[in-house]
Amino acid sequence: MVEYPVRIRKNARSPSLKERIKAVEYIIGNIHRFDDIKDAWKDLHRLIQDEQDEDKHVRWRAALALRHVLLLCRITDEAWGDLHRLTQDEDTDVRVRAVDALGDVFADLPDKNKAWEDLRRLTQDKEEEVREGAVDALERVFALVPDKDTAWEDLYRLTQDEDRSVRLSAIDALVTAFASVSGKDETWEDLHRLTRDKEEDVRGRAAYVLERVFDLVPYNDGAWEDLHRLTQDEDGYVRERAAVALKRVLLLCRITGEAWEDLHRLTQDKDNGVRWVAADTLGMVFANLPDKDTAWEDLHRLTQDKDEHVRRNAIDSLRVASAHMPDKDKAREDLQRLSS
Repeated sequence: MVEYPVRIRKNARSPSLKERIKAVEYIIGNIHRFDDIKDAWKDLHRLIQDEQDEDKHVRWRAALALRHVLLLCRITDEAWGDLHRLTQDEDTDVRVRAVDALGDVFADLPDKNKAWEDLRRLTQDKEEEVREGAVDALERVFALVPDKDTAWEDLYRLTQDEDRSVRLSAIDALVTAFASVSGKDETWEDLHRLTRDKEEDVRGRAAYVLERVFDLVPYNDGAWEDLHRLTQDEDGYVRERAAVALKRVLLLCRITGEAWEDLHRLTQDKDNGVRWVAADTLGMVFANLPDKDTAWEDLHRLTQDKDEHVRRNAIDSLRVASAHMPDKDKAREDLQRLSS
């Protein structure tokens, strides 16, 4: 452990921007090594509060340092007040770092209601980087927020954000949030609407959400119908994501005739990525398929696919499937021909 250097205290109070930045960066890199962080904290507190210091480079570094301070020690009202102030800073970079810190220390904050208000406000920030940071923070603290239903509404609103990165981050966050919300019926309807969104990237991510929460959905039949529809989507990315989701669902659930028909159809999809996933899925679920002869023929056909990755997956799946074929001699002969 080391003492807080006198020269860093001087740098923190220097009129030189370069010296103040140097002080904050030293604090960030060494805060965990100080015998006593009180002096470092005083300098950070002054830099955060100093209205004369209008340079954003000092403030956003101070925000980053504050995060380290809050993680290392008991959170005081003064430290929390500084973080609250930084969430309202005029500079985008400062607010981005403040919302990241808010997500990291939310569990230990003395006033979660006020912190929750700050986080909600940041989900409506004018800058997409801040909104995306707020989504990430909200996902991390979702189980701790005072009002989970409102938090879900905020996330769902952000799935319609004008910025693509914010939209996709919000959809992914729904996976974490789904298990914590009380009104599963209403939240399931939100997921259902996302599978019909006009944007293909939203529908594709909705398929991912379905994959992850399928066993939690109150109406599995409705979730299955959405997944079935997504496997026939006009967009290749959506079909590929639906194919991945189908693989997980087939491993979780009893394989129905309709599910098998979807998988069979996906082996003939025009998109290489979809066929690649279908070939892999056939090997994983082959033992439980109702029509093993047709599935074997599908795999055999995929070993001749124009795409190398599809061919490789098909061959690997054939080796796995051969143990479950009723006609073991035919399976062995087919594998020998492929190996020659």
